[in-house]
Amino acid sequence: MKKQIICIGFVLGCFGSGCAQQNLDQSGALEPHTITADNGETYTGEMGHIRVPENRKNGKSAFIELPFFRMKTKHPNPLPPIFVFEGGPGDDPSALERLQEFAPILSSFAQRSDVVLVDQRGNGKSIPKLGCPISLNLPLDLPLEKESFMLYYRKYIADCATHWQEKKRDLQGYNVVAMAQDTEAVRKFLSYDKIMLFGGSFGAHHALTYVKKYPDRVDRILLDSPEGLQHTLKLPYEVDKVLMQLSALVEKDSLWSKKIPSFVGLVKEVLQALEKSPVTVEVTYPETQKPVNIVLGKYDLQLATGMTLGRIGYRELPQHYLNMQSGDYSWLANYALYFRYNQSVNLMAVLTDCTSGGTLERRALVSEQAKDAILGDVLNNVIFEVSDQLPLQDVSAELEPNFKSRVPLLLICGSQDARTPLRNAREIMANFEQGRLLTIKYGSHDLYREVLDTLAPIMMGYLSADDPVTYPLPKELEAPLDFGVD
Repeated sequence: MKKQIICIGFVLGCFGSGCAQQNLDQSGALEPHTITADNGETYTGEMGHIRVPENRKNGKSAFIELPFFRMKTKHPNPLPPIFVFEGGPGDDPSALERLQEFAPILSSFAQRSDVVLVDQRGNGKSIPKLGCPISLNLPLDLPLEKESFMLYYRKYIADCATHWQEKKRDLQGYNVVAMAQDTEAVRKFLSYDKIMLFGGSFGAHHALTYVKKYPDRVDRILLDSPEGLQHTLKLPYEVDKVLMQLSALVEKDSLWSKKIPSFVGLVKEVLQALEKSPVTVEVTYPETQKPVNIVLGKYDLQLATGMTLGRIGYRELPQHYLNMQSGDYSWLANYALYFRYNQSVNLMAVLTDCTSGGTLERRALVSEQAKDAILGDVLNNVIFEVSDQLPLQDVSAELEPNFKSRVPLLLICGSQDARTPLRNAREIMANFEQGRLLTIKYGSHDLYREVLDTLAPIMMGYLSADDPVTYPLPKELEAPLDFGVD
């Protein structure tokens, strides 16, 4: 097939930092693209890109390039297109780089709508991609502590920021408001009147930023595991609440309640033991494939528990803690090695999270709760400890949840999700007059790995319904609950 490229605007004619900006969001290209998916099927669509200002508040901004993929519907009476908002931010590889995996899903969502997937600025196939030039490595011969972790991380991020500033990148341009403006630029480029918004986790944060900024452009919204406008900073008490819910589930289990009378009590016991006496465990070093020792302490376990608590693996925590009580720390050792060795960080993710980091009041609340929370402040860990050394744009006014919307909204949230707890969804609902919530009992932040077969028809039905407000929903769904490791 001969390529048919559509070019609009100044694709070839304006590359300098002083170019006029009024038409930048209309410049780009679009060409046919074929995907051979992991299942062997072939899917057709269009791959495109647009060129937009790196920092729209800078009248002399350089350009960045944002790639996107569109799969067109064959329905004779299509609904508005579905724009897919990716999580993360900064997942590597990005969804656009994994089209061979996601093409069947995108195809199923194209029943009545075009489906559009845009890479996040600074990530994936976008130009530039703000990856840090070296990896982050933490020492193995000492237990991890937040204070020392913070010092390593601050130095690492400072060096990464310097690297990109020396390449003349405007780091103030990387935030969720700019991403919402990018989405609007793609909408205009593709000549859509209204769009549907679909995303989860950070993707919900992105989508809600868009609907607040461009309310008249949204037909309906579907969000799972939602992070609201003020939810980027996680509340330690909400994490502990999910831990206590897990403890209650263990106590109700006829088998596990005999093994663990109080899971919360066991967690505290093992944490205290590691705080008093760190342990040394032999692991295989990935680079040399030779045995090395790693020293584990309380913060290592808080971090591993917190990161696991909201994911599908939370069901294995009771067994892991029983093993540690018996002296087997292999799970924790492997987790800690993964966390300390060769971590690849994308600066755009740090810039975006720190810019969305919340009000002074929420920061103060997090600090206060962290003092006596069982797991401390592990879900935020040290990410926001570099905010003061980065050139962040102030978008706080645009992230205030001070709006009301009549756009139909469906939120899907797991009851055991410590990363984006049910409290998030309930607070988001207050902004939407036509909002509905579907709770997944026992569900975590990994709903698509737990209940996709049940959830997919509901999501596709909602997105393809003539009237999303009256689309019938179950009162609740239930994910499997099995405390076995295998």
